[in-house]
Amino acid sequence: MNRIRILDESVSNAIAAGEVVENPTSMIKELIENSLDAGSKEIKLEVWNGGLDISISDSGCGMSKEDLLLSIERHATSKIFTKDDLFNIRTYGFRGEALSSIASVSKMILSSRTNDMQNGTQMNVLGGKVTNLKDIQRNVGTQIEIKDLFYNTPARKKFLRKESTEYLNIKDVFLREALANPNVRFILNIEGKESIKTSGNGIENAILEIFGKNYLKNFSKFSLGYLGNTNLFKANRDSIFVFINGRSVKSKIVEEAVINAYHTKLMKGKYPTALIFLEVEPREIDVNVHPSKKVVKFANQNAIYDLVKSEIEKFFLDDEDFISPHIEADNEIKENKVIETKNNNFLDINDFKDDMQDFSQLSVVEKEDYSKKDYKNIETEKENIVNVNSKIETSKKSLESNFNLNEVKENVEVFNNSSSNSNFIDRQKTNIENRADKLEDNKSNSIEIKDKYIFDTEDTSRGKIFDDFSSLKNIDFKVIGQVFDTFILVERNGLLEIYDQHIIHERILYEKLKQEYYNHSMSKQNLLVPIRFELDPREKQLALENIEIFSSFGFDIDDFDKNEILLRSIPTMNLRDSYENIFREILDNISKNKDVDIRENIIVSMSCKGAIKANHKLTLEEMYSMVAKLHEVGEYTCPHGRPIIVKMSLLDLEKLFKRK
Repeated sequence: MNRIRILDESVSNAIAAGEVVENPTSMIKELIENSLDAGSKEIKLEVWNGGLDISISDSGCGMSKEDLLLSIERHATSKIFTKDDLFNIRTYGFRGEALSSIASVSKMILSSRTNDMQNGTQMNVLGGKVTNLKDIQRNVGTQIEIKDLFYNTPARKKFLRKESTEYLNIKDVFLREALANPNVRFILNIEGKESIKTSGNGIENAILEIFGKNYLKNFSKFSLGYLGNTNLFKANRDSIFVFINGRSVKSKIVEEAVINAYHTKLMKGKYPTALIFLEVEPREIDVNVHPSKKVVKFANQNAIYDLVKSEIEKFFLDDEDFISPHIEADNEIKENKVIETKNNNFLDINDFKDDMQDFSQLSVVEKEDYSKKDYKNIETEKENIVNVNSKIETSKKSLESNFNLNEVKENVEVFNNSSSNSNFIDRQKTNIENRADKLEDNKSNSIEIKDKYIFDTEDTSRGKIFDDFSSLKNIDFKVIGQVFDTFILVERNGLLEIYDQHIIHERILYEKLKQEYYNHSMSKQNLLVPIRFELDPREKQLALENIEIFSSFGFDIDDFDKNEILLRSIPTMNLRDSYENIFREILDNISKNKDVDIRENIIVSMSCKGAIKANHKLTLEEMYSMVAKLHEVGEYTCPHGRPIIVKMSLLDLEKLFKRK
């Protein structure tokens, strides 16, 4: 009796379903991508019962009756024709397995209509077999309803995750497809409730609609997509979204490039949020390495890594505002009503319009009451406002500031042409006068800063911490003082800035040591009496394995006795701890961060140990020199990723004191 035989078609289809349709999420991904390949501009997905029942409709090109019948056959596709096409894939789907696999393990209803058909076609499928076919009235496009997924494969159904987990996975794949296709309108309803909805009006609208205002505010656009600042750091790498030729994929090489580009900007255990969009010649990538098509392989992985990393590092040059957090008294400022100037002052130009609208809603009697108060007539007040307008214009010319006064002027002209009551105009007059006074104050403050506080290399060369100021650029800032012997208060660019003195010094030393090491210019001094200390066997082994690297940093060591070593030379720098403690710190850092280059570990450890600590009093000259040198370096996190500067605007201070 023969034991080998060809499987029945229904069995082979079920096996294919196990590969392509592992769960409701993988099924939904395949259906969404089919809709996208059909040119859809709107995709609506409705989900029930943890994804076992779904309905997906699109506005794509649709299918004829013949194509509808062929769509559930294995390896039936309109996207590739020859074997060579597999190496030049420009569509999401190409295998022709998805609908066949889904149909074999579900109860399916497909309906579709093309633009040249008068009627649409509806087809019922049960376990992969067509049970009904009829003409119906419907719009151009396709709708697929799936009922009781895995009804005929109970083993597969048994191992599905709980509903909440399936819904979370469905949301994840849906938002990824929406981000990959920002010009397509996406709607996701779960159990009858709207979960995700995008307008199809571009990527920034998609970010806002999917993640919210906080994400859009903390994202910065760069050449390959969007990068999240410190406010968007996460505990895992799931928020690094990678899109290759419009396809959402998992790419370890791209993720590593992003993470490494954020080096010294990430705290330990944190990962960045980023959207990376790459366009690669289809022949240079392989998307046919996994049934889910989530994984891609690059023909030249090093080139992709270098491209992503270099573009992010280029964006990070002078990245102060991107990295430094802001203290905000009120995060609910309406974006469409507040204009932020370059000096971080705020003018709410629409409050005039709001008051005008409030006045228009008053009754005739109330308007007449206002008209009888205080001023003789409205014309007099109009003349006053014209004078205020002139005052503002004069302040604008003399100050030559970045304030946008044109909008204020336009609103004043609106008032001049209005028939508003005197009390209302009086309020606006006072408002404008206060703002004009503020402009004059800012003018005088700016002159004071310009005359008195421009950084002068001669003044700061007296500092006791740094002695190389030959290349420092002039930077406008005013050191207010030191608080808690730990933080430096600085006024700069209209903001109050708080600097952590230890991190300032640590970052500067880190950059200096890195430059000296890679330029082979590090110097060392021999000890008259070598320092002998004991290490545990693992530490000693680690030290002796890297003896040449330690020597290149100025630490010459010798094996002595059992678990002891001798330290014969040290780097020529002011390390603020015992040499034994510093050497142990380096070994500990290397042991804990084995995935990091040992040279990087040594530089980080030396810069940390060499930097001044908290509770260390500084002179004014030292504070000036530290702040100036930091801005010359242009890096605003410590080597461990902590921010150096925290900023606060005048508006936020005024809000805290209830002045605004």
